[in-house]
Amino acid sequence: MRKRLLFALLTAMAVVGCTEKAEDAVRISSSTIVEIYSVAGQSTTIDFQTSASWTASCSAGWLSFSPAKGEAGSHTLKLMTTGTNRTKSSRSAQLNIRSGSMQKSVTIVQSSEYAYFDQEEYKISAAGGTFHMNFKTNVEDSKDLRIGHSILSWIDWSDTRATTRAEYTGQTYDIFVEPNTSEKGRTAAFMLGVERNQEWIVLDTAFVYQEGINTDYTSTDYSADGEVNILQKSTKGKGIPFVLMGDGFADKDINNGTHARVMKKALDNLFSEEPVKSLREYFDVYSVTAVSKNGVVGSNYTTAFSCVPNRTSSTIEFDESKVAIYLNKVPDIDVANALPIIIVNNSGHNGVTMLYYDPDTKMPVQRSISLCAIIDNLDSEIFRQVLVHEAIGHGLSKLADEYGYEKNGAATSSVASQIAWNHRYNWMLNVDASNDPDNVVWSEFINNTHFASEHIGIYEGAFTYDTGVYRPTEESMMRSNESPFNAPSRKAIYDKVMALGEGKGISTMEEFTEFDDAHKPVKWNYSTTRSLAPWQHQHLTPPVIKWVKK
Repeated sequence: MRKRLLFALLTAMAVVGCTEKAEDAVRISSSTIVEIYSVAGQSTTIDFQTSASWTASCSAGWLSFSPAKGEAGSHTLKLMTTGTNRTKSSRSAQLNIRSGSMQKSVTIVQSSEYAYFDQEEYKISAAGGTFHMNFKTNVEDSKDLRIGHSILSWIDWSDTRATTRAEYTGQTYDIFVEPNTSEKGRTAAFMLGVERNQEWIVLDTAFVYQEGINTDYTSTDYSADGEVNILQKSTKGKGIPFVLMGDGFADKDINNGTHARVMKKALDNLFSEEPVKSLREYFDVYSVTAVSKNGVVGSNYTTAFSCVPNRTSSTIEFDESKVAIYLNKVPDIDVANALPIIIVNNSGHNGVTMLYYDPDTKMPVQRSISLCAIIDNLDSEIFRQVLVHEAIGHGLSKLADEYGYEKNGAATSSVASQIAWNHRYNWMLNVDASNDPDNVVWSEFINNTHFASEHIGIYEGAFTYDTGVYRPTEESMMRSNESPFNAPSRKAIYDKVMALGEGKGISTMEEFTEFDDAHKPVKWNYSTTRSLAPWQHQHLTPPVIKWVKK
C-alpha cells in the first residue's frame, strides 16, 4: 500500500512538473497587447522565450512579421504594418507563437488615424495658376496635421498647417504654381504628416507635375551627333575613362551651348569631393554628343537614350544598348573599365546606377552605367550631391547605400551572405552584416585617432535594411548626400583609383592614412538628418544589379 501511495505521489509530481514545463514552453516578455500606428511601414517588436523550436502565425493581411520560426532560446519578433487603416475605428490582429503543444497569443491593435490625398499625382499645365489639393483626414486636432513639401521656388503656399478642424470630411489645400518657362517638366512632392512621440510620420504623399512649354519641338540638325570631346586628359597612370553623355538635348541645345555648359558643370561636380578631388589627374574624361529628337525626356518623347524618369520615385528607365553605341564612339576606349555617365535633361529628383556581374564567372565586373537628372537646376547643390553619390560612390567605387527603409525590416541571412560575397571582390566595403567591432570590415578605422572627428563606429541601418546591416558613420555621402564620403568609403575609392590607374593592390592603412591626412574633406557633418521632417530629405533608388556578359 505504501509503495502504491509513493508511486502515486511520484506520478502526480511528474504530471505537475510536465505541466509547468509545458506552460513555460512559450513565455512572452513584452505586453500581450501591442499598439501600432495606423499607416503602412510602422514597426514594433515582441520579445519572447521558448524551450523548444517554435513557429509564428498571423492571418491579418495588413501585418507582416519576421522571423516566422526558430529554435529554443530568446527571440525578438519584428512586426510591420503593410497596410494603412483608413477606417473610422481601430482594428486588431492576433499573432500566435506556438512551441510544441503550447501556444501564446499577442493582440496587435492598429490605430485609425489617417490622412490621404484624393490623387497620387496632380498634373498642371505650363501656364500654372492656383490649384486645389483635396485630402481626407480624421486627425482630430488641426494643429497636429502638417502638409510638408519639397523646397521649391516655383510653388507658393501660405501655411503648412491644416486650417480647419479635421473630421471625417474632405479638406482642401491651395497652392499657387508659377508659370513654367522651360521646356522641361518639373515635379514637387507634398506629404501629409503628424508628429507623434517626437517623430514625424508621413500619412500620405502626392506629387505635383508641371508640364514644360513648347514640348512639340523636333530636331532637324543631327550633324553634331556622335561628336567626341576631350574634357580632361590624365597626367598620371593609365587614364581611368569617364564618358559623359546627355539625354533630352535637342539640336538647338547643342548649337546654343547649353549641352556644353551641362557637360562642363557635370565634370566639375564629379571631382568636387575627396578623395577623387585630389586624384583627378588619374582620369580621362570625354563627352559624346547625343542629339535627341525632342528636348524633353519622358514616355511621350523620343530621345537618344529613351530616358523616362519616374515621377514618384528616383528611378530612370533607359535604353542600355544605345549607351553602348555612343560609348564606342570614343576611339580606343577601354570599355571594360569605362563609366558612362548620362546627364538627363530633367529637373526631377532622379538618379540611379546599374551594376553588372558576369553570369559565367559569377564575378562582379567594373562596368557600370550611372544616370542623374539636372535636379532643380544646373547650379543646385542637390544635383552635385546626387551625381557624386551615383557616379563616384556606386559607379566607380561600388559602394553600397548607407540608409535603410523601415518597410524593408530586418536583413535576412541571405542578405548577409550577399554582402560577404561582395566583400570578397572589395565591393560594398562601407556596409556589413556584422556588428562586431573586431570583425566588421572597417574595424581598423574604429578608435583610430586619424578619423576621430568622423565618429566612426557601428550604426544600424544600411543596404536599404532598417536592421541587421550596419554602416560606419551616422551620416555620409552614401546616406544623406549631405556629408563627405566617410573614411572607409574614401579608402575604397582611393584603392579603386590606384587599382585602375596604377594596377596596385589594396593599400595598407598606413599608406591610406598618409594620403588622407593631406587630403581630408573640408567639412564633416556627423549628425543625423533623421531629426528633420521626412519631406526634407529623400533617399535615392539603390543601384540596380544585372547579370550580363562582359
